[in-house]
This record gives sequence, C-alpha cells and structure tokens, in this order.
Amino acid sequence: MADEKKDDKVRVVDRRWFSADGELKDPAPPELTAPPPPSPPTPEPTDPQAPPASPDQPPSKVGFLDLVDFLAQQAVGLLSGQVQGRGRDPGTARFFIDLLGVVQEKTAGQLAPEENRYLEDILYQLRSLFVAATR
Repeated sequence: MADEKKDDKVRVVDRRWFSADGELKDPAPPELTAPPPPSPPTPEPTDPQAPPASPDQPPSKVGFLDLVDFLAQQAVGLLSGQVQGRGRDPGTARFFIDLLGVVQEKTAGQLAPEENRYLEDILYQLRSLFVAATR
C-alpha cells in the first residue's frame, strides 16, 4: 500500500538497529533530506510616530531620545523614592545624571539640534532636582 504511493510527501525511515531476525543492521544511516528552513517573516513597515500595538509590547524602533528618557526617569525615580523596593537614593540618582553627562560629552557635535537641546534641558532639570533633593 505504501509502495503504491511514491509521490507522497511523508517518508517513513526505519531507524532500528536490529532487523526483524534480530541481527545487527548496517550502521550507515540512511540519507535523509531535511526540508529547507522556513524563511523569516518580513517585517511590516510601521509608522515611527504611531503608538505601540499594546502596552505590553515595546516600540518597534528605539532612538536616542528614548535612551535619554530612560536614564532621566531612573534618576527622577531614585530622587523621589518612587522606585519600587528602594527608598530615596541620591547616590545612584547622581550616577544616572552623570551617565547622561557622559553621553552628552561623547556625542558632542554628532546630535541633531533638537536632540542636543533636549539633552541639555533634561540635564539642567535633573541637576536642579538633585540639588533641591540633597539639601
């Protein structure tokens, strides 16, 4: 019955080491052809200004301003004591502020004008907040 259908895509290979008589079979494995791996799905073009599909999914494209926002939010959370499991931690907040300062130094002259202005404003606000919080 299986011999009648030679064009079927299902192929059964006997991998047992012993024959029906109990004798050891030839150790050479049968030649199997592996199916080609599926091609990766092509990403759909997305609008960078569009909000993410759901709150659980991160935005599809992360940029420089997202990095600045993340570091600034960490510093503000540590200065105000809003980080879960930790109280106010000005030392670690200062680390994040200094880290943004390093980013500013290392990217000097390489940023778009709006990115540079945004980074300067964030650093000014964070430094002012730090001084007020440590008094």
